[in-house]
Amino acid sequence: MSSAAALGYLEQSLERESTPHGEVPVGLLLGSVRGRGRAFAAAGLDREAWRTARARWIARADRLTRAMTWLDTTVDSAGVTIVVKDTVDVAGMPTTLGHSTHRHHPAADAPVVARARALGLVVSGKAYATELNIGAPGDVLNPAFPELSPGGSSTGSAVAVAAGICDLAIATDVLGSSRWPAANCGVAGLRVTWREGRLARTLPVSPTQDALGLMARTVADLGWLWRRRLLREADPEPAAGRVRVVTVANTRSCAPALAEALARAEEALRELDVPLGEMELPGELWRAREDAWELCGLDVTEVVGQIEATLGLSVSPVARASLAPDPAAGRRAELLAAQKRFHTELLTLMDREGADFLLMPVSSTPPKRVVERAGKPTLPKPGDGDYTDRLGYTPVASFAGLPALVLPALVSPDAGPLAVQLVGRPDTEATLLELGTALEGALDVRRELAARVARTVLEPWPSGGPLTAAEREER
Repeated sequence: MSSAAALGYLEQSLERESTPHGEVPVGLLLGSVRGRGRAFAAAGLDREAWRTARARWIARADRLTRAMTWLDTTVDSAGVTIVVKDTVDVAGMPTTLGHSTHRHHPAADAPVVARARALGLVVSGKAYATELNIGAPGDVLNPAFPELSPGGSSTGSAVAVAAGICDLAIATDVLGSSRWPAANCGVAGLRVTWREGRLARTLPVSPTQDALGLMARTVADLGWLWRRRLLREADPEPAAGRVRVVTVANTRSCAPALAEALARAEEALRELDVPLGEMELPGELWRAREDAWELCGLDVTEVVGQIEATLGLSVSPVARASLAPDPAAGRRAELLAAQKRFHTELLTLMDREGADFLLMPVSSTPPKRVVERAGKPTLPKPGDGDYTDRLGYTPVASFAGLPALVLPALVSPDAGPLAVQLVGRPDTEATLLELGTALEGALDVRRELAARVARTVLEPWPSGGPLTAAEREER
């Protein structure tokens, strides 16, 4: 397949005349970074035509989705663009922490942002984040499925990537803060290995589990970024030889739609001649997902208390509902000890089963509709009616500090993008992304997702402007 065909994956399904942006194919506006220059040449485009068309597209997509809290319209949009979650400092752009009244104007970039600039990426803006990472998703529209919640807390990062407002995004991931939105919006999301110090000049609400998150429309683009060593201390080379992927039997009780997505991913891996297996996490290890959420709640409560005292901020009732009650004496120490045991025992189990990567859904149920998530706090509590559902499967990687990759495996007209995640051993991102790129190619769902985004962005607006997600739901 030529680069133009591979990267402009909408060119066959959406003709040039369907876009108001001249002769630029929509497939390029929603396409991949890899080989873009060759795709330009194949489409007969020059840089200026691309810059003009893309600037118009970005303005329309941002107004529709409300993904950005700060968009720099002066940057060269013809380059490879990256947006940054609004809990991460970018010099020259305000940091709001997702709070309605807070504004901080940092004098320096977070190290990961500075590295992105050094690699030649164009930092084009700050993406919406939920309030202090624990608020409700807000009025940000999922461009692939407008009736579905985009998720949080890295809401705007996933939406901006999906909508073609940027090519890449920097986010953070606690217990799925970037993986959930990536899954809901049908893009690729990577949680990197937990390392103390990687979140300098960011707001880590749970320092014991918070990690950097990266997003792109394709896993291949995440691999492209990783090979350029966005994290300079990371090994850029994938491991040699074949890898073995093992499913987690505990997730077999997930909803039928997600079981179908998981089965499709397994079938694709077999076609790629990837050895497969299955293992079950013992009850104590599986219940550790609850410990992960409890530890996160204690961390969040401490961090929010410090923010309120230091910055004089007050959080909304929805965000406050995520805070934890005062723990019993010694409970935090117990949870930290449990986290260390979980890390050791999970890796020991993977060794015994010969598992290089774990394959599982992101959650037990498909993405929620906007009305189902409205007004609900981020952190589940044991007394919640949907507590078991909301635990999800993302804490497995978070509690152990492991890298995890999310990618769409199936697109359901009713249930939306249905994602799977691959969880690896520490510092195996290069191999994880290589495997994910191959799996992405075998699954081949990008064209359908991009076509849905294009229809959302290009549909005529009412005279009053774009509808909110809630208004769409009412109609």
